[in-house]
Amino acid sequence: MSRTRSEQAVWRREQLLDAALRVFADKGVDGATVKDVAQAAGVTPGLLYRYFDSKEAMVETLLSERGFLPRLRELRAGQDDSRPAPEVLAELLEAFDRLLADNAELMAVFFSSAQARGPLATLVSEGQRLIGDFLLERIDAGELRPHDTITAARTLFATVAVNRRLGTPINIAALVGLLFPEEG
Repeated sequence: MSRTRSEQAVWRREQLLDAALRVFADKGVDGATVKDVAQAAGVTPGLLYRYFDSKEAMVETLLSERGFLPRLRELRAGQDDSRPAPEVLAELLEAFDRLLADNAELMAVFFSSAQARGPLATLVSEGQRLIGDFLLERIDAGELRPHDTITAARTLFATVAVNRRLGTPINIAALVGLLFPEEG
């Protein structure tokens, strides 16, 4: 069955992203070139530039479309706010940890482009803001004590990510309990 031009373009774009993911995971974002990605995809650099303006655009696309942020948005949108905050946070962080475990190449790309600037910084900030907003809602509801919600979100994400990167098991419920101990 032949594909329409539109279907062919979507297929080619995904093929290019798959190749970029492999190359960036193998060589690091800074060590890889557009030529490397094109070669891995079996296309010319010119064709690659028809889909992406730059190597940085490929990285941004990989992280924004295949990263945790789309999943975090889904989880937040479908969240049951009647459950206790630590339970919801643990669920979100477990999903984040599973995503990292299931996507080692994507995690390698994220860590190799760890100079969080430009679009990458925007993606990281949005994820932190989503969790920070959730924490702020729970502070306003009287469930959590007042605190710096963005620092808490950074701490939670960074702890899970670094432990996953190091291959160190992490008890997410204990991590959440450190930041948000049950009031007695």
